[in-house]
Amino acid sequence: MNQWLLWSRFAAINLFGAAGLALAWLNGWVDTIVQADSSRICILIFLLFLAGLAAVAWRIEKVTSELDHVERGQGGRLDAFRQAIVRSGSANATRALELRLFGRIIFIRQIGNALVMLGLIGTVVGFVEALKGVDPAQASDAGAIGGMVGGMIHGMGIALYTTLVGSVLSLWLTANYQLLATGTANLAAALIDAAHGVDPEGGTGAPNRSTLPMTGEAGLSRPAPGSAHV
Repeated sequence: MNQWLLWSRFAAINLFGAAGLALAWLNGWVDTIVQADSSRICILIFLLFLAGLAAVAWRIEKVTSELDHVERGQGGRLDAFRQAIVRSGSANATRALELRLFGRIIFIRQIGNALVMLGLIGTVVGFVEALKGVDPAQASDAGAIGGMVGGMIHGMGIALYTTLVGSVLSLWLTANYQLLATGTANLAAALIDAAHGVDPEGGTGAPNRSTLPMTGEAGLSRPAPGSAHV
């Protein structure tokens, strides 16, 4: 995936989401949700979502930086991967590379799952709030029924709004995670192809000797300058 294409897709997804959020704000739905949710779980969900979105942007920056190194043919994780091939063999190095790359983004998917779970917790809190003011002994008292109904409506508002906010923001963050996962997979493929001298356009060729790991007499590799980890 082209480096700028990754950023442009990230921008497109989040501009669409921001437009939906702005529409909800202009129609007063955001204020309605904030005022109805006395538990403040919706605010917690939104803050956690922002943290997840910032993490996606940070990882996209790392991925695009590594794609730049691959395009230049040296530097970054590409040098480290070539060293790993010399030390432990192609299969082991490739597996380790994939585990490292995807291990650094899996927590974002966990954040997305946590948004849904917080929404479900809000549902339980809302039902508890709705039933808290119900007193069967006062069911025949017409004056008390109004207060009980008001409490039930308030509790149901908490239950429904927290579930709605958690589900919508989880979908939004999941779309960003899938974009990042695709970019990470393309980075892994580009690193593997570059380390083995494979042309990403489909051709093959011998690896450039100037970019191969430096080895000593015992066959052990010496770290190349500028190697880094994502």
